[in-house]
Amino acid sequence: MARGFGEPPERSPQAILFEVEYPISRDDLATAAGEADAPQDAINFLRSLPDRIYTSPNDVQREFGEASARFGMFSKDVHHRGDIGKEAVETGAAPTKHP
Repeated sequence: MARGFGEPPERSPQAILFEVEYPISRDDLATAAGEADAPQDAINFLRSLPDRIYTSPNDVQREFGEASARFGMFSKDVHHRGDIGKEAVETGAAPTKHP
């Protein structure tokens, strides 16, 4: 996927977002990326988005963070929103009680 230095930005999943008509479904977005000769990683990334109708490029981009975590991009040490506080364990004589 085109996320490194020196790679053409047109190879990223974001490049197709401004070349399609909205509203668009996840599957139609992935199909459009395939027709635009996007790399297979970019197509698969778009397929990992939630299956719904998107109304604008910004609407799709909102899902990129969560999709990146699901797709296994960037860091393998991903903490989803559901894990917030899970590892925050206090010990000691008087641990804080949270509501």
